[in-house]
Amino acid sequence: MTIATKTDAGRVRTNNEDSILVDQERGIFLLADGMGGHNAGEVASKLAVDAAHDYLKDRISTIESDDELLSALDAAIMRAHEAIKESAHASDIQLRGMGTTLVALVTKNEKAYICHAGDSRAYLLRDSLKQLTKDHTMGEYLVEQKIMSREKVPAQQWHTLTQAVGTGENLIPDKNKIGLKSGDILLLCSDGLTNMLTDTKITKILEDNRKNIHRSAELLIEEANTKGVRDNISVILVAI
Repeated sequence: MTIATKTDAGRVRTNNEDSILVDQERGIFLLADGMGGHNAGEVASKLAVDAAHDYLKDRISTIESDDELLSALDAAIMRAHEAIKESAHASDIQLRGMGTTLVALVTKNEKAYICHAGDSRAYLLRDSLKQLTKDHTMGEYLVEQKIMSREKVPAQQWHTLTQAVGTGENLIPDKNKIGLKSGDILLLCSDGLTNMLTDTKITKILEDNRKNIHRSAELLIEEANTKGVRDNISVILVAI
């Protein structure tokens, strides 16, 4: 594997509430986009990636079955969920209500295992770009439940999370697995990227730089900034 990561505060915010953690030796990749007042968002996202990694790092090597790996990823996200809630309860009022998205990827045995909560995404570029995660937003819920057509959903509903790590009682992460092939590129990203760039634009950048994913990471961030992104932007690229 070749790995490239990049995170940026964006054009408006002075602090970066995204966190990324890469453990290439174990094939663990984690990305979180925090939320909350003051510095609560960056606290939540850092707690999430650290807690999930702590749970996975000594277990992944001993697990072989697909179901057990997906269960371990689910448990890692739930561990992050509890860690944030405990920290918020024990800390000063500024951290109350903090939360984060979290997308977790494990590569093992020529497969990718993905688990997530929130609207940070995982993609696979093979012949075309395929989104591997489903955004946990009110907009997606309204469309999925046939309450509204996609065109009629108010813009704010696409940014209102229905699930987030560290908030609420009934967190149910989504899980997915895919077989990997030589030449595949996996992308994890926060919504600072996907709110600014279409899938078509992301595909072009990745395709044009297949042999240099470090350049792809730089260009994804640069392009989002050029469009005046108001959020933090983070990407993890894994080339097989």
